[in-house]
Amino acid sequence: MSRPAQAPSISVVVPVFRSAALLPSLVQRLRSVLDGQVRPWELIMVDDASPDDSYAVLRQLRAADPRVRIIQLARNHGQQHATLCGLNFAGGMEVLTIDNDLQNPPEEIPRLLEKLREGYSAVIGRITDKRHGWWRNAGTRANQYLAQRIIGKAPGLYLSSFRALSRAAVDRLVRYKGAHTHISALLLKSVPASAIANVDVRHDARQGGGSTYSVRKLLKTASFLLVNHSYIPLRFMTGWGFILSLLSLVFAAWVVGRVLFFGHAVQGWPSLAVLVAFLSGNILMALGIVGEYLGRLVEESSVGEQ
Repeated sequence: MSRPAQAPSISVVVPVFRSAALLPSLVQRLRSVLDGQVRPWELIMVDDASPDDSYAVLRQLRAADPRVRIIQLARNHGQQHATLCGLNFAGGMEVLTIDNDLQNPPEEIPRLLEKLREGYSAVIGRITDKRHGWWRNAGTRANQYLAQRIIGKAPGLYLSSFRALSRAAVDRLVRYKGAHTHISALLLKSVPASAIANVDVRHDARQGGGSTYSVRKLLKTASFLLVNHSYIPLRFMTGWGFILSLLSLVFAAWVVGRVLFFGHAVQGWPSLAVLVAFLSGNILMALGIVGEYLGRLVEESSVGEQ
């Protein structure tokens, strides 16, 4: 991917997936907004192995304007990885990330840049009226809650993929070379909370069909935050195991008491079978969680060796 002749001052990173019909309009609107900044700019479009004609359209847009730079990933990695990939190639002193579905209007970019130039390291678009389905909105609220509990997100701070970042913030983000990217988590770990601000932005209806973000993808992204940036699942199983151990001791005391004081042997093979099955299931679940952590550690180390 060749660099433009003039070093850019502003870089815009756009992850692209199943949006061939939207790309000409998106690039046209971005070009109009960025030309108004009267600074050299570049547009980095990362094709996340899109199954439609997105890459062919990107090549046409690149031929028409050399400031449009394109990257094609060999296989689908997801929005987080595609965005981080684009950030690695962004050369501007001010770097923006925006989705390709036009729900975040490019016309809001000057407001993010204006706030960033006040001295902030990151400015994040805050969406007050999301145009998503109920399940997507519920997933967003869950992600905001997890970020607050796990990585110390300030209660009033809103996280979204519509961001303006300083050069220093981008340089910190691209140091991550792991296999499970969660950009908001990396940003909150890399930049002081006082250096991050929100700006209210408009949220338009999605164009070109339904969202490509399925429930499975939402859960996968949430798992990056929950497993890779916290010990909550492990600590939950530790606490749950402690509770089960106490209950087992109480049950054992009850059994011994019945035999010693009342001379009644404990009967009930079905109840014993249920207890064994229940405890065995908990053991397997705990092993599964530990195995998930170990598997991700192996993935992280494998990426680092490549």
